[in-house]
Amino acid sequence: MDKIDFEQYSQNVLKPNLSNTQTENSEIDVEDTWKIVTENLRMVLDRVEFDSWFAGTYLERVQNGVATISCSNEFKRETILKDYNKFLQSCLTKATGQNLQIEIIVKTGESEAPKERYKFLHKSGNPVVDLFTKLEGDKRKYEESVKKARLNPRYTFKSFVVGANNRLAEAVAQSVVSDIDNEGFAKSYNPVFYYGSTGVGKTHLMQAIGNEVLRVNPSRKVVYVSIEQFLNEMIEAIRTKKNEDFRTKYREVDLLIIDDIQFVETYPKTQEELFHTFNTLYQANKQIVLASDRAPKDIKNITDRLRTRFEGGMVCDIQPPDYETRLAILKQIMIDKKITVPDAYLDLIAKNIESSVRELEGALTKVLTLTKLGQVPSYEEVARILQVDIESKRKRVTPERVLEVVSEVFDVPVKVMKGKRRVSNIALARQVSMHLLRTELEMPLQKIADLLNKSDHTTVLYACDVVPTKIKEDTSLAEKIEKCRGELFY
Repeated sequence: MDKIDFEQYSQNVLKPNLSNTQTENSEIDVEDTWKIVTENLRMVLDRVEFDSWFAGTYLERVQNGVATISCSNEFKRETILKDYNKFLQSCLTKATGQNLQIEIIVKTGESEAPKERYKFLHKSGNPVVDLFTKLEGDKRKYEESVKKARLNPRYTFKSFVVGANNRLAEAVAQSVVSDIDNEGFAKSYNPVFYYGSTGVGKTHLMQAIGNEVLRVNPSRKVVYVSIEQFLNEMIEAIRTKKNEDFRTKYREVDLLIIDDIQFVETYPKTQEELFHTFNTLYQANKQIVLASDRAPKDIKNITDRLRTRFEGGMVCDIQPPDYETRLAILKQIMIDKKITVPDAYLDLIAKNIESSVRELEGALTKVLTLTKLGQVPSYEEVARILQVDIESKRKRVTPERVLEVVSEVFDVPVKVMKGKRRVSNIALARQVSMHLLRTELEMPLQKIADLLNKSDHTTVLYACDVVPTKIKEDTSLAEKIEKCRGELFY
């Protein structure tokens, strides 16, 4: 059988017509097409979503396989391309029978955007709402409400660190926010009375309640005030004969937050006004949140009727934070301030400042002062900044404790360090032990030699000379030795 000549055969085969078989339909009516597309969009999107992104968008032309759509601003253009491009393309394919690519252009001005070409009217007659504009308006309204309520926008639930010391208090605060809309039902906790020493987070938690209530509904009437401000406003109202305005301000609110309520014991007249304000709000089922540095029973010189009202709701004790919570608070502060501090320094601060969150933040700020200047402070410098009594701690450290810590950090048993083996990692751990015993505890050379079962103090002398040189050459060794110092003295 003869072979087939493929070249000659291929030349005789009929070639298909490779010209565009799908001729462009130049008679597409852009108005009718866009009406079909938008109706399809309406069937899937809710009214607010459609009005936000597709009100004011028009099909300008269909040419060369591209559908050109116009919109009113760049923000809409980017959102449609990012979130609705494939869906919009599908709707155009259904309406035209062509697989069109989409181009979106921005047109501003009445002459460029013929807005009356196709207009959809809602039966409700509600005006078109732009979602972006609405969000901006809500944000502005929230900021104005927070300012009017005298709240600090930094104090939120998100930035409040929950630990064993304040878990109940935070849960109560969340419940207050949930209950604020229950107008027809009694509040779960009313009043809420927080007490604890200075700097444990009472103010933060109370203001977080106010901020969250306004975030959910900026039209709520919230007032945050210290008892001193309350007194000053009352005196000013009496002086200017505006008592009614003063009472209206504090008795027609949804949420009243009063800080430092313990100082009311000094002002008998304020107690009277506070009692009537309290009664008015309580009878109207409005929320009251109070804070003090001591429990209601420990506030002296207040009337029994006021004391019983303080105790009539939820009384929450907020204790100073434990070590883990203090460390978490420091890390949260770093996140809020967008800063970085070595973990070892955070550990140092958390271990030595135990009572107050404000002191924790102040200590962190002091450490940052050095780091911002381009310096990397040592443990001793940081400790000195924090006024930690290093010397008293150093006196409590025993030689045996030094060996234990070096053993843990360098992963060499104490028994092996005291032995005769000279493997490099064992010898290094032994030398570091000698160096720390000499420089930190100031032990005599011979005593160090005896502790590590060395017959001669010259071995100790050599270690004290060689370790500082190795620290300069090996940063990982320097870090390990600093870790030993941290475990021992800080």
